[in-house]
Amino acid sequence: MPSNQFLNLEAEKQKRIIQVAIEEFAQNAYNNSSTNRIVKECGISKGSLFKYFEDKEDLYFFILDTVIGEMVRDIENEIGNLSTEPFQRIIDYSILEISWYIKNPNKGHLVISATLESDEKIRNKLIERYGIRRKSIYYGLLKDIQEENLEVSNTKRLDIIKWVLEGFGKEFLEKADIKNESFVQLKEKYIQTLSGYIEILKNGFVERDD
Repeated sequence: MPSNQFLNLEAEKQKRIIQVAIEEFAQNAYNNSSTNRIVKECGISKGSLFKYFEDKEDLYFFILDTVIGEMVRDIENEIGNLSTEPFQRIIDYSILEISWYIKNPNKGHLVISATLESDEKIRNKLIERYGIRRKSIYYGLLKDIQEENLEVSNTKRLDIIKWVLEGFGKEFLEKADIKNESFVQLKEKYIQTLSGYIEILKNGFVERDD
């Protein structure tokens, strides 16, 4: 957590440090990021930075908290506008999330780099820190959906949808060329591929008249 010294800085100086740190972690992930580059870009000393934060890890998680908190708030504000048809709702949510990345590319790259983090210690902390929050978004997807024609119970359906979104999303991002493709290109590929999987799920969930 940031120290009181950081919280008492002028708003513009705080904002500058946050913006520079977002860019650094987004472009280089955790392991390859450099606090030396951050302080140089901000025009502050390294001693000052570590008066604001205990270490690089402390800064990293503060930045992630800030960005993920913003993303969650923005997405949750739009969830009520998604389709009430359950399978279309999954696709709508995916479009909503990737659209947020397109609108906020540096923040989007930061979030994606966190999901692909290779450092085991940091990866475990990411799961512990954000797993519950992520789950709450997925489970919020099916509020007020249409129930007719679905054979699978609501709880099981929630679990299956959560597994699909988590598993497919992780696999897709691992294979995607994040550095060389735009989020617009990724969005098109992601939605097209996800829609195919959703059709398979849909055939398994929907009651047949025979």
